[in-house]
Amino acid sequence: MTDQIIINNAQREKAKAFLRMHQTEGMFVIPNAWDAASAYIYEKAGFAAVATTSAGIAYALGYPDGEQVSLEDLLFVVKKITGRVQIPVSVDFERGYAEEPAQVKENARRLLAAGAVGFNLEDGQADGRLSPLELQVQKIQALCELALPFVINARTCAYWLNIGSEGEKLAEAVRRGNAFTEAGADCVFVPGAMNQETARALASGIHAPLNLILNGVYHDFMGLAKLGVRRLSTGSGPVRYLCEETMKMAEKIKDGDVDAVLQSTFSYAKANAFFQK
Repeated sequence: MTDQIIINNAQREKAKAFLRMHQTEGMFVIPNAWDAASAYIYEKAGFAAVATTSAGIAYALGYPDGEQVSLEDLLFVVKKITGRVQIPVSVDFERGYAEEPAQVKENARRLLAAGAVGFNLEDGQADGRLSPLELQVQKIQALCELALPFVINARTCAYWLNIGSEGEKLAEAVRRGNAFTEAGADCVFVPGAMNQETARALASGIHAPLNLILNGVYHDFMGLAKLGVRRLSTGSGPVRYLCEETMKMAEKIKDGDVDAVLQSTFSYAKANAFFQK
């Protein structure tokens, strides 16, 4: 199968539209979905694009985060999402489900064939360290060899894994972000809890559109936009919130307390009407 066969014109246009969102001034919020239903809810709420959350997909399938979900399961979920929504879908690709750049490229090709128009590719390892920079650059370069329209959102986990002091984290995130950009990344993702000054330093130091994650330290949308942040992800926050609410509900049902469930205003008829295509 050649690279030119795997996506149709509609998917190409979605990919181009998604790329323009990163190239246009101002910040956009991209919610993270874990299944077709959550993606559909986000689309109906008016979001222009949606991204998957590896943690959310893992939780929905009953696993912890961290490539516990197989590539085949990820492909299945992505196909279900892209088959249900019309907006661009970006995929949390974790470490690419491989360490060899050529295999990362092949895995990405399969996800493109499933309808994806973007990838998050991260450098965080299970042992709490960052992947060698040279390897991450090679993975990004391998993705670029596909020569197809899609957005590479290169993630560095310097803050997520709390690598070193504040100064060391900032320097490493900027160093890696700019190296990823030179390798061909369209956007740089630096997730983690950070204050306003750190967000400003990252936005000015990284020479590419900056993606941050919703966090409890600083999450003023207008303020982040003014600092130069281009893309804001919700991460696994929404799915964790719903999991917690479901756990509370399960405990109540176990104890015979079903009032909240029976009093829900989202009736069977309303649910069917909402999910009607």
